[in-house]
Amino acid sequence: MSRVEDGPLLTGRARFLDDVRMPGTLEVAFLRSPLAHGRIVRLELGRARSTHGVVAALNAADLAAPPLLPPSETPNSFSPGRPLLAERVVRFVGEPVAVVVAESRYVAEDALEEIELDLDPLEPVTTPLRALLPDAPQVHDEGNLYVELRAEFGDVDAAFAGASVVVERELRHGRVAALPIEGRGIIAAPAGVGVEIWSSTQGPHKLALAVAEALGVERDSVRVVCPSVGGGFGLKAHVYPEEVVVALLARRLGRAVKWVEDRSENLLASSHARDQHLRVRAAADEGGRLLALEIDQLVDQGAYGTYPHGPALEALTTPALVPGPYRPAAYRVRARATATNKCPQGAYRGVGFVVAAFIHERLMDALAVELRIDRGEIRRRNLVRPEEMPYTSLTSQCYDGGDYPAALELALRAVGYDGVERERREALSRGRLLGVGVACYVEPTGMNSRAFQGRGMVGIEGYDGAHVTIDGHGLATVWTTTPAIGQGSDTTFAQILADRLGLTPENVRVAPTDTAVGGLAGTGTFASRSAVSAGGAVAKAGTELRRRLLEDAGEWLEAGVEDLELAGGAVRVLGSPTIGVSVAELVAAADPARYAYSAQWDPPAVAYPYATHACVVEVDPETGGVEIIRYAIAEDCGRVINPLVVEGQIHGATAQGIAEALLEQIVYDEEGQLQTASLMDYLVPTASEVPAMMLEHLEIPSPTTTGGVKGVGEGGTVGAPAAVASALSDAVGVQLLELPVSPEVLREAALARGAPHPR
Repeated sequence: MSRVEDGPLLTGRARFLDDVRMPGTLEVAFLRSPLAHGRIVRLELGRARSTHGVVAALNAADLAAPPLLPPSETPNSFSPGRPLLAERVVRFVGEPVAVVVAESRYVAEDALEEIELDLDPLEPVTTPLRALLPDAPQVHDEGNLYVELRAEFGDVDAAFAGASVVVERELRHGRVAALPIEGRGIIAAPAGVGVEIWSSTQGPHKLALAVAEALGVERDSVRVVCPSVGGGFGLKAHVYPEEVVVALLARRLGRAVKWVEDRSENLLASSHARDQHLRVRAAADEGGRLLALEIDQLVDQGAYGTYPHGPALEALTTPALVPGPYRPAAYRVRARATATNKCPQGAYRGVGFVVAAFIHERLMDALAVELRIDRGEIRRRNLVRPEEMPYTSLTSQCYDGGDYPAALELALRAVGYDGVERERREALSRGRLLGVGVACYVEPTGMNSRAFQGRGMVGIEGYDGAHVTIDGHGLATVWTTTPAIGQGSDTTFAQILADRLGLTPENVRVAPTDTAVGGLAGTGTFASRSAVSAGGAVAKAGTELRRRLLEDAGEWLEAGVEDLELAGGAVRVLGSPTIGVSVAELVAAADPARYAYSAQWDPPAVAYPYATHACVVEVDPETGGVEIIRYAIAEDCGRVINPLVVEGQIHGATAQGIAEALLEQIVYDEEGQLQTASLMDYLVPTASEVPAMMLEHLEIPSPTTTGGVKGVGEGGTVGAPAAVASALSDAVGVQLLELPVSPEVLREAALARGAPHPR
């Protein structure tokens, strides 16, 4: 079936945050720090306050609100509070220092020019290596090291000592931005002792909790409604200072207050991702079998952690997946996250897993080169076998099932792996360098409460909820704790509920997420959890309402429940299709509360989708330009509820992963000034850079989830950077160890190799 949400989106009827209009709404603009590090000497707001049309101008002292403090119980870590407005010190360019409230955004922006801000510059810390030096300036009073984790599994030293080959590499994944089409935005209006909020957020229940705590009221006093959300990719899974400030202002001023960020604010001060420096080693025997892995990971976290995830998100996530879909006998990790004077890092599609796949796939290619083993073959020898499932990795990841070797073979066949050498010779005759790349990965999705608690992220629930009603017309409505952000979840949830209630999907409405409905609480939309976690809650609620329908129909028809079937919007007696009662009749005759039910679902286990990406690229040695000739993906996301939704997610995620490999990079200078503050400098892919993709599904149901589903939202982003890096390395004959790979790097490598010339 087609996606039910596409009609409003394509015809302009969808209502996004900036489309929400309330009489008398005030608008805000934030004064942001022009320095990466400095002491606030003077902040004078008088002229701004006297500007015509300005209602208020506030600094941190005027606001008098507590900082956002990510709850954390991670060992060997600290999680500093993030002030809503900078108090004594500014810690990154773009940090909010003051806020102006006016009758229009135009007036508010003009009034910012009237604020007098004097800063005493402090030396900025702009690299994680500098942050760890004894003489480094301190970003926080507690120091610059947010977290340090050390762990060892098996006898690592013995494995390296007995290996036939050891490879060691230094890898770097650059800093990137999520860049949703719609930036952050919020409207808050006073309601009783609390506020009503409309927000473009992925975590409405977490936003409600943070605002309630800032206001000192019960969470039920804060209502959050999600209109259409124009993308999030993890960036909107956090609660930001600006959002809490707007809510506090609405309560204080007694009027609706609105803020929608512009693109410069989005790039400068929302959140970034990745930015990891890694020293990695791998050991193998003469047959290419992986014996041991070792990584030393350093994450440039930036000035703060994000709420509620904290400052250890990348540092805790990447190491657990470095073994990937392979079977090393031993593994050692040291993971650290440092404070620097940059925008904080947070979640972005494939958080942690992208870098983990980049590590193990670069190492597999390096071992293949050293041992002169085909890159496909070395993976065959090391992948977890289907007969070993369920398989528990060294880092206690319990892979639930699947056939990793089959995914490898499907992808290699689809991309034409065996015929690449002939194509390579033909490309050389045209003055082009051709390469083929491959990347395998496995990732956790639908993470439950145990998974988050085990990482010390106690501020994240790990479960989700759904509230379902059926009305007297036989139409069902469902609300969930996971708002739609473009991933097609309205279609998915409609299909799940329709299946449980014997309705057609057209008779199911998926309502915008609203924290006031159904007494729900939940994690929100991120980490590929919608189908697993919220889908499980929808199925649980639907199952209970199905039971009630059959029970009531049994009394109506004077038949045993076991003799009834529910389908086509009616309950009928088996074998007697003319004897039945419609769902509408049953609901109309019942107490209004009987057909309203809320359910919560904490997945009993984490689900593990996996895939192999393979691609063929051509490099122009004169310019370093790259063309992706073919791209193939063989994936297993468990049961495919809707092929259109699944393929859309894979295509979109893969496009972002390709962009990470070739285009996207946040760049700061030595003073902590952002050099990529617009889309003139921060490059994103267009249709001409995204190749057609060949997609193969294995569809092996997970044995642990409702309906056998696994998450699918992030996988393309996980596999693509490693696959593209593998192909480019093959093309230029140099192991490329840093992302993104620039044309300059490719051109230099091609020239060093001896660039071919067209015949």
